[in-house]
Amino acid sequence: MIVKHALTALKLVLLLFGNQSVMAANFSFIGNFTYDSDIQFFDFSIAADSPSVLIHTFSLNGGVNADGTPIAGGGFDPYLALFNKADGAWVYSTETKNDADEAVITANPLLAGNYILALTQFNNIRAGDFLSDGFAYALGLATFGITPFTAYSGGGSGHWAVDINNVNAASASSSVPIPETLTLTLIGLIGLGVIRHRKA
Repeated sequence: MIVKHALTALKLVLLLFGNQSVMAANFSFIGNFTYDSDIQFFDFSIAADSPSVLIHTFSLNGGVNADGTPIAGGGFDPYLALFNKADGAWVYSTETKNDADEAVITANPLLAGNYILALTQFNNIRAGDFLSDGFAYALGLATFGITPFTAYSGGGSGHWAVDINNVNAASASSSVPIPETLTLTLIGLIGLGVIRHRKA
């Protein structure tokens, strides 16, 4: 009888910890752009297909982010582009938003997996269907005026805030994330180089 109760208790503990490992949470990020062409990247993951992932900026109109921090308005006109981290393929972006609106992505549903999110100033939009295609400013496809940051009201500051809600993990990165397939390819090439070096 004691063994049976012990096994039941163990099952409950495993169930509890198992559920905690896949529980969704909200992640809030705040920062500043220095240049018109700056790009802020974020990595995030979801453990199961989800209809409730919400990504929201607070750069333009301000507000209160998910962790309760008040965000001032008057920032730049934001743009978001979402890519699959496995191969860098484009998933969704906010080209069609209104000028006076924040950038918002709601997935219906977003499939389980790992993703790369890019935040830029609006004119610096994705240049193609893959993260490796780059962004408009770096390719000479977008220009900015004398005012460092553009906003619907004309001018703005470089401050930004982004919420990534109802995901399992999220982090910010200042460098361009490498899609997982490219990482595996590089590992394979390094392995081939080591093998050739040993044969020589």
